[in-house]
Amino acid sequence: MQFEADIIKALQHASNGFTDAVFLGISQFGTELLFLVVAVVLYWCIDKRYAYKFFNVYILGVAVNNFLKLGFRRTRPFEAYPHEVKSIGDPETTYSFPSGHTESIASVSTMLSLEYGKKHKVVPVVCGCVTVLVMVSRMFLGQHYLSDVFCGLTVGVFCAIAFTMVLELFGDKEEWFVVPAAVLSVVLISVLAGQGMLSSPSGGDILKGVGAFVAFDIGYFVEKRWVRYDVKENRIWWKIAIKLAIGLGVALGIQQGFKLFLPQNITMLYCFLRYFVLAAWVAVAAPAIFKAAKI
Repeated sequence: MQFEADIIKALQHASNGFTDAVFLGISQFGTELLFLVVAVVLYWCIDKRYAYKFFNVYILGVAVNNFLKLGFRRTRPFEAYPHEVKSIGDPETTYSFPSGHTESIASVSTMLSLEYGKKHKVVPVVCGCVTVLVMVSRMFLGQHYLSDVFCGLTVGVFCAIAFTMVLELFGDKEEWFVVPAAVLSVVLISVLAGQGMLSSPSGGDILKGVGAFVAFDIGYFVEKRWVRYDVKENRIWWKIAIKLAIGLGVALGIQQGFKLFLPQNITMLYCFLRYFVLAAWVAVAAPAIFKAAKI
């Protein structure tokens, strides 16, 4: 809609080298990188059981958001209004509605606020401010309309609450969520294949989530039963520092390093396999190594 393009134009009047860099930086809070860091800190250092729920709720929300993108197929603002709106930074290649960055940060913010907000009042305040800033950044950068970010916000908050309630139904047997997770993953891949969308950018994003979803749930099942790494016994600052340095280093190495040799045109390898290996490392391989090394 024209009025939404006008909002973006008004924001971009403030565009210069400094503001562009600031909003590009803020936008990163809505990427998978922030989620990865938060998830592994929770899983390796604070509370594995909560981290498992955090991971699954986030992935399910991303899947919902990406299927909405495929359903609405809305063109990005810089494409629909090329003479009025510019793309600041690398232009996105997926559809516009709803905003994935907003959904991501809204999901993370909602889950952290629900879990820690009562004891630490600053958590929901900080999370809310960061979410709003990401929403503004996505419009400022010319990647999303106002309705995109508000829908992304709605999807993120709703999915965080709804899927958290679903995971709570499993009680202390949460690892058995691996069964519906596996079934759902097969369904998602079958739907993408049936619609010929496996090789599309949005399809690739969904495959990343499915690969991580399957590997993390299987890995958690194995870890809980046979590895049994106790994070509470290893909450010493230097041990935490070593774990995060090694663990995140390997995780980022998998995420970025696999790009060098996996063919980008084969999404089942470039997207699914890469994130399957990444999630397997986080869920079971790293805890097994940490336990063996007594850190």
